[in-house]
Amino acid sequence: MLHTTRRSALRLLPLLPVLLAVSTHAHAQTVVAPPAAAEGTVAVVPAGPTRSGNPVLIVAVVDTSGNAETAKKALNLAPQALAQTPGYSPVSASEYPAVSAALTKAATKGADWSYPLTSTDYIKLGKVTKMTRAMTLSVSPVGDGYSAIAELYDTKMGVLTGYGRGSSAAGQTGDEALTSAIADAVRALGQTATIPGIVLAKPAVGGTYVARLSLGTLTGARGGARIEYLGDNGEPIAFGTLFDIAAGEGLATVAPETAYPGIYVNQRVRLINNPVEKRALPTAQQAANKEFNKFETNFAITVAVGTAVYLIAK
Repeated sequence: MLHTTRRSALRLLPLLPVLLAVSTHAHAQTVVAPPAAAEGTVAVVPAGPTRSGNPVLIVAVVDTSGNAETAKKALNLAPQALAQTPGYSPVSASEYPAVSAALTKAATKGADWSYPLTSTDYIKLGKVTKMTRAMTLSVSPVGDGYSAIAELYDTKMGVLTGYGRGSSAAGQTGDEALTSAIADAVRALGQTATIPGIVLAKPAVGGTYVARLSLGTLTGARGGARIEYLGDNGEPIAFGTLFDIAAGEGLATVAPETAYPGIYVNQRVRLINNPVEKRALPTAQQAANKEFNKFETNFAITVAVGTAVYLIAK
């Protein structure tokens, strides 16, 4: 159950009761301090539906020093950290019984995955649990504090898609240091790169102030990302949201309106706060496919109704 040579790893299958106990933290997903907020500021989110994200299955928690108790504590802290990371959430209490049953059934049939997990192991776990994301967490003592590494995997392809490193603050010790390091590492999974680009054009789009930018899916941009239009000194002079995104370009709004006359072709822009895939706006192709599918459905219904009316009248 526990590997205590150089590492101590808490694997998923032997710890289903423990994970079931901690899974009740999954509902604490309301974000009150966005990751982009300056240190010391708090943004109050209005009451409403709980924010949700990609459910993430925690498949292994490792203490590199071989301390099993620390690994158990980390296992309890990981879902809480996920619940506070925009775009991700731990497996919810309502989903967990089905996940637990699926893993137990797989174990009785001789499931052969083991830690450290390989790409094929992640794919097998994804097929068994129907989860598209899986996370491993590694913690290490550093002096009186801790460091932590969170790795996020896509279970459809078995590949690493997210990496976060965190550490406790100076002066923190014990459980406080462990909590801080884990939260720091998991929160880093939600951080995105700043992507530079330029203004390609200023098209007319129904009276809305927009600009066409060199930021498309090939650059890693996603619809819904925040855009900053930069002045000659490199400071933002206008802001916007990226939408209608294609492979090599995308449209973005320009706000405030008073800044629009100063926006010009080849002006530098940068993308910040890129949303995760689940919370991104649809791409231009996805929107077109949706409209086409809707047309196909309506057309099929119209033909079917027309045929039925004809046959009845006949």
